[in-house]
Amino acid sequence: MNAWFDRYLKSLGAGDTVLRPEEAKLVLELAGEAAHTSGARQYAPLAAYLAGRAAAGMAKEGRLRVLEEARRAAAAAGASSGELDLG
Repeated sequence: MNAWFDRYLKSLGAGDTVLRPEEAKLVLELAGEAAHTSGARQYAPLAAYLAGRAAAGMAKEGRLRVLEEARRAAAAAGASSGELDLG
C-alpha cells in the first residue's frame, strides 16, 4: 500500500503480510465509526485490533467480511456508558 507500511510490517517480522487498500479503507471506516458512535476516541484502535484478531488467518474475502461486520457492529454498539477499566 505504501513504503511506510511495508517497512513497518517488515520490522514486525510479518513476512508476506500486505495491507491492501480495500482492507485499509474498511479499518479506517471501522475506527471512525467506533470513535464517533461510542463518543470515545480511544475505542477506535481497540475496535480495530479486535477486528484484526477476529480476521486473523482468514483469506482476503473473509477478512473483508469480518471488517465490514465489525464496522456495522461498532455502529450498533451505541454510545459508551463509562470509562475503560484498564486496571
